[in-house]
Amino acid sequence: MPKRIEHYSMDKYQEIYFFSPTAMIIIDIDTGDIAEVNQTAIDYYGYTTNEFLRLKIFNLDLGEPSIISEWMKDMSRPKTLISKHRLKSSEIRDVEISSRIINLEGKKHIILSIVDVTERLQVEKELRENRDRLELVLSSTKSGIWDYDMINDSAYMDKQWKGILGYEEHELTGGAKEWQSRWHPQDKEKITLAVQQSRDGKTDQYEVEHRMRHKDGSYRWVNATGKIIHNEKGQPVRAVGAMTDITKMKETESRILESENKLRDFAQAVPDASAIVDEDGRYIEVFGNSGEQMEPSIKMQGMTFHQLFPQDLADLMLEDVRNVVATGENKTMIREMYFGSEKRYVEGRVGPMQYRINGKRTVVVVISDITGRLEVDQILKFTYELQRKSDFINDILSGLIIGNEKTLIMAKEIGINFDTPLYCCLIDFQESNVKNKNGQNSKLSKSQMNQILYLISTHTNYIVWDNRDKIGVLCQDGNSQESWEKSMKAASELKEIISREKLNFDIIIGISDIHCGASSIKNSYQEASNTLISAQCQVQDQGGIYHHKDVGLFQILSLIYGKDYSLEFVKKMVGPLIEHDLEKGSDLLITLEEILQNNNLKDAANKLFIHYKTLFFRKQRLEKILGVSLDNVDVRLALATAIKLHKLMLSNPTPR
Repeated sequence: MPKRIEHYSMDKYQEIYFFSPTAMIIIDIDTGDIAEVNQTAIDYYGYTTNEFLRLKIFNLDLGEPSIISEWMKDMSRPKTLISKHRLKSSEIRDVEISSRIINLEGKKHIILSIVDVTERLQVEKELRENRDRLELVLSSTKSGIWDYDMINDSAYMDKQWKGILGYEEHELTGGAKEWQSRWHPQDKEKITLAVQQSRDGKTDQYEVEHRMRHKDGSYRWVNATGKIIHNEKGQPVRAVGAMTDITKMKETESRILESENKLRDFAQAVPDASAIVDEDGRYIEVFGNSGEQMEPSIKMQGMTFHQLFPQDLADLMLEDVRNVVATGENKTMIREMYFGSEKRYVEGRVGPMQYRINGKRTVVVVISDITGRLEVDQILKFTYELQRKSDFINDILSGLIIGNEKTLIMAKEIGINFDTPLYCCLIDFQESNVKNKNGQNSKLSKSQMNQILYLISTHTNYIVWDNRDKIGVLCQDGNSQESWEKSMKAASELKEIISREKLNFDIIIGISDIHCGASSIKNSYQEASNTLISAQCQVQDQGGIYHHKDVGLFQILSLIYGKDYSLEFVKKMVGPLIEHDLEKGSDLLITLEEILQNNNLKDAANKLFIHYKTLFFRKQRLEKILGVSLDNVDVRLALATAIKLHKLMLSNPTPR
């Protein structure tokens, strides 16, 4: 244990060790033994004097002993350092140590002045951390700070502030005018107003977004915040604040706005009605359209399903929305809806959305009018079925299909029951008051024909088929009672359906009698065809409906029409007259027909609008050309028959 220094002046000892507010310790430069301490050190470290004198500096200092020893040997001049010391209580404190060499009794010692700097270092650390944090925040947000002395018109802008505008740290040293000169002309008014309100004390601080001119001449968007500081007299003396570069944010906002506008324009342009709806079925926003019937209205916004639609439909719609909200899965449904008195079919698609409005979850609803699409699907299905029926029936009529078990099965598949009586309506079209250059009637286009086939199929329970340039309709009747009345009524219904299309064609319908059994289709079709051929010789303007039972003589003529001898019969009876009319351009065949259809010449003359004597002379000329007497009853009957056969040949040049 080192001795306590005895030969040291008591006055100096008291002055240095006992009255100094700084903890002081004297140590042996060679061994590190503590030779003396003052009262402040005793109080600070918590050791008694005797305890101190048994310690070495290594017991207090937490540094590496070898490093401390080297430090004591290198004491050519006074030193100051920061170290960590342990108190008797084991508490570790930061201390600042000032040291110098002293000679005591001819031997070198080191006197240490020790000041506790734990709190100071902690404050400095926190300040550094805060400064680093501020610099990091300012750097990451591209913000700069400024400080303006309003009395001396001098300003400080930090490096980051100047960097926002493209300047180096040594540039931009001016005052307020330097700052104001870089404002965008269109922003000057709002900046001046914001600053003035803060200067006048109307606002605690100001914040304004505006543009500042960059060094390269372009403009940057900034968010400027500031606070005016007033002196005790209420006069503004200083202004401080920060400026943040928000150019990219503005560009992003612009792109988002542009994108939103594009999406809105797109939503308005697409042929669908769409809306954002919350989980209570309330329309948040409505846009787009799907034609006049489904055009959305701004009045729908804020309204619920139940305020706009019938109870049952609104309940279904709300159930769909809540199901999508609960499952997070898309849902598609088809609804039948009425817009006024018109029935439409709509397809609804509901999809979940991520954000909430007023705390409520939302979905997007897209409504498409699929009425036309369903009609197309129905037409495609109808076209396929029509082709099957038409091929089957036409093959029966042409003899390609015989009546066997397979035929019966196929017939049932398309709705034909050979055990049930049926009749045929055959429909032909003659263009109204128009003939082509060959004297033939124009025919319906394929699209017109298909449309009529579709209309008949959808508006009746009849079996309709495409009979090439005509339309065939098979009507099955459970009994043959009042068959004429029923068939005429059915034909009238068919004519009414077709007339709705307002075609420039006269409608001619030939009706067969009732038939039953495997040959019923062929027999009824043949009768309807013969009736139609016969009717074409009698048809008046706007067409007509003709039943097989009502064509009289034409029933017989249709049987011989197409036979080899029918042409010879026509040539023999009226051939010379036909040739005379062609050669001379006359119309004596028409005169002959009127004479044969009337009981006397006077009636015939009135219908021909000529004088009786003129017709008398024409009668004599006809008898001379034909070589017969027109007063003979049998001759008159034969001539009338030949004329009708001639008309049949003209109306249908290629007999079946």
